[in-house]
Amino acid sequence: MSKPAPTPELDRVPLHEKAALGVGSLSMFFGFAGISILAYPVYNMLLGVDAGWVALALVLPRLWDAVTDPVMGKLSDNFRSRWGRRRPFIVAGAAAMGVTFALLWQAPASWSGSAQLAYFVAMQLVFFTCFTVFAVPFNALTYEMTPDYRERTRVMAWLAFFHKCGEFLGGWMLPLAAGLSVALVASADDLHISGVQAMAWILGLVVLGGLGMLPGLLVRERQAVAVARQPSVKLWAGVKAACSNSPFLILIAVIVLNTLSGVLASGLDQYLLVYYMNDGNKTDGLLQKGMLSSGYAVVGFASIPVITLIANRLGKKAALYFVYGLMVIGGVAKWYIFRPGHAIYDLGGVKLDPILMIDPLLCGPMWVAVKILLASMMADICDEDERRHGQRREGLFGAVFSWLEKLVVSAAYVSTGLALTIAAFDVELGARQTPETFTKMRLFLAGGPAITAVFAMIALYFYPIDAARAAETRDILEKRRGAVHARPGEPKRDRLDAGGSGASTPGKPL
Repeated sequence: MSKPAPTPELDRVPLHEKAALGVGSLSMFFGFAGISILAYPVYNMLLGVDAGWVALALVLPRLWDAVTDPVMGKLSDNFRSRWGRRRPFIVAGAAAMGVTFALLWQAPASWSGSAQLAYFVAMQLVFFTCFTVFAVPFNALTYEMTPDYRERTRVMAWLAFFHKCGEFLGGWMLPLAAGLSVALVASADDLHISGVQAMAWILGLVVLGGLGMLPGLLVRERQAVAVARQPSVKLWAGVKAACSNSPFLILIAVIVLNTLSGVLASGLDQYLLVYYMNDGNKTDGLLQKGMLSSGYAVVGFASIPVITLIANRLGKKAALYFVYGLMVIGGVAKWYIFRPGHAIYDLGGVKLDPILMIDPLLCGPMWVAVKILLASMMADICDEDERRHGQRREGLFGAVFSWLEKLVVSAAYVSTGLALTIAAFDVELGARQTPETFTKMRLFLAGGPAITAVFAMIALYFYPIDAARAAETRDILEKRRGAVHARPGEPKRDRLDAGGSGASTPGKPL
């Protein structure tokens, strides 16, 4: 293939802004994945709430998100201030979600199970409202950073890097909580609710709150001129446009398949590590879970430049085909990886299982590719929407995408609970589960990723936007409403102001 044309300097996003967006992605990770990491260990393992009820509690807030996410998208798209459309919400939302994240895990152990469950549901409603105020404008901001097809992938690579940092650190949340438990509670020799609560305050105030505000403080918005005269974005018209956009629907199908398998795997593997491979020892099992998550992070770091190169040379679809092919192999391999009997090495009291590291080698690149490429493809889709309808509405598209993603995550939580129920897992039995229970859990763990990866590749076959189509769309948009660059410095070409012929009216289809 011929070497792609270099990205013009005016289309490149400055390094400090890429880094600030990346830090925001770290806060997004803990706000989004932190609940999936802690929910079952805290409310099921520690507090004893039934796993099926925990799964239901995780689904209920999605009904609320169905209202708040699109409303926040519309509000962000239509908001005008001296600080921009997105930045005020990012700063306020980050501060609020940091506090409410910590409060999620403060249910007293002395309460009844029903009271603890009610508290968890209520606090999730508050937290996810704050998360929406932050996340919807943040996602929209990342989509509009640059008009360049390839620079968008590089921007998203920075977000993926910090997302991998989150995975690396996220795997150690529970081991850190166990260490704090021993330090705070004299009688504790394992994970204790007090350690979880202390860890949640540190994480909420420093990472979700403090670091989450940085994109709103340091990143410049690009679309002020382009959106200044566009008519108000209508909620239902925008949702209808999103749901009738075929490339967007294909991306939704991919993220649904990807998230279902990923959350199911991350939920079941910690149960197998604790109860199947470490005979019920939570400390050893969760340490191995931490090392496994760190392995995913390390593989992710190494995959970022490789995936970015493949995507910018051969196309975003080609890169996704590559990683989903690895995922199929990795899904099958999980059957052999997650079972006892491997050679274990004791490193200063930490039990190291090298066989576990095969799992991130095969399945880790997919998570990086999805983080980089689906977000980059979303930015391309927003250009397609402007081409058809004459409006910039990244906020609304991002909100619909975010709500569907969270809905699928919750469905995956339910699938984890259902898988444990179908397998007849009983937390009271600890490691004394029946062989049939562990066999069913391993089948769910191995089959989910392999099957969903195959269907994701089928869906991607129909995705139509490539570099040539994206360039054609950009040319049409710039002739219509002028150029928007990642860096200031070039006068805007605005055919509407100049009275040029052929420009379509904002808000009207091309």
